[in-house]
Amino acid sequence: MKKIRIKVILANLVFTTVIYSQIELVDKCGYIYGDQTNHYLARTANWGYGYDSLLVDLERWGESPFVTVDSLGASVQNRALWELTIADDPESSSNHRIYIHARTHPGEEESFWVTNEIINFLISDTPLAAFIRTNCIFHIIPMYNPDGVELGYARENANGVDIESGWDDVPLELEVAVLKNRFIELTSLVDNPIEVALNMHSSYSCKRYFVYHDAAGTSENYTTLEQQFINAVQSYFVDGFEDWDYFVSWTSGTPDQYPESWWWMNHSENVMALTYEDMNCEAAGNYDSTAYALVLGVCEYIGLDLSQIQNEASMPGSYSLLQNYPNPFNSTTTLRYDLAGQSNVNIIIYDMLGREVKTLINQTQDAGFKSIQWDGTNDYGKQVSAGVYLYRIQAGEYMQTKKMVFLK
Repeated sequence: MKKIRIKVILANLVFTTVIYSQIELVDKCGYIYGDQTNHYLARTANWGYGYDSLLVDLERWGESPFVTVDSLGASVQNRALWELTIADDPESSSNHRIYIHARTHPGEEESFWVTNEIINFLISDTPLAAFIRTNCIFHIIPMYNPDGVELGYARENANGVDIESGWDDVPLELEVAVLKNRFIELTSLVDNPIEVALNMHSSYSCKRYFVYHDAAGTSENYTTLEQQFINAVQSYFVDGFEDWDYFVSWTSGTPDQYPESWWWMNHSENVMALTYEDMNCEAAGNYDSTAYALVLGVCEYIGLDLSQIQNEASMPGSYSLLQNYPNPFNSTTTLRYDLAGQSNVNIIIYDMLGREVKTLINQTQDAGFKSIQWDGTNDYGKQVSAGVYLYRIQAGEYMQTKKMVFLK
């Protein structure tokens, strides 16, 4: 893997002594403790995407000339906490800086799939992505709680602590200390500190929304900024996101246990720090459209003018079929493809004997960056056997076939 730097950040450098707050009582992800025995999901290992899969993707991402991969520190069980920096010039002192971290709660794996699409979009060869990389520096942690992922915990790290709501603990959990120190490092930059910090989750209410902070816990001016940001994101995926007031929090004051609490108490209106909740249910999907809206909403909020290139850049320049991810897979996998123009799209799964297993799509689609999922079932809804399968796309005159591996 090229361009990987190991950076050691001592986990015990930054502790903040605070009084525990009971202000925030409603779980923003809609989780009810006790609805899963030992917070363990029996239906699949690693909640559908494990640490080994991340290491494979890190190698793939690291091949991009726009990506630097760093280890910021380690988890309780000594797994590296990996961060991607995506930019044309990561050392720039003038470009806008954005931070995204995902998979705090292992069971909310949809947060990773959206983050994965954000990464794919930012490293793509479209004019729009190139413009954003020229003007921005994105820092992304795709798996903030690797121990919880490997242990199969829904919410907790290896110590059994929910590190989403542990930012007021003394001492801090290792993962929290590493991320907090990284935030302090980047916000200490005089010329271009972090402007937007997104905390990626997924909600059991099966909705896409932002956790909005009321003026009682922030300020009137900040709520105006929140509404501007959320409305900007929503404008790029109409009807994809709930309105800004779908989930209103901090109505009785500022809690002290969340990363957004730390952002507000230390940087107030200077940083747009919000939790994003994707859909945690069978209806989840459209991760590419969601990622596109999030990135462009960020760009609009920080003042980038995308109007001159947006229409051109939002369309692929050619037809292509990308490798599915994850691969191998044991639950669901995503097939990505690009359409340069409106086409009748036919995507079929075959076994290695050439027998048709399942037709994923057969319809006319507009040009754009597309994706579709396969859950390992055939046309009759039955689970297929483990093994190697082929997937083929035909879009107009374009035809391509790739292999994938289904595990059980």
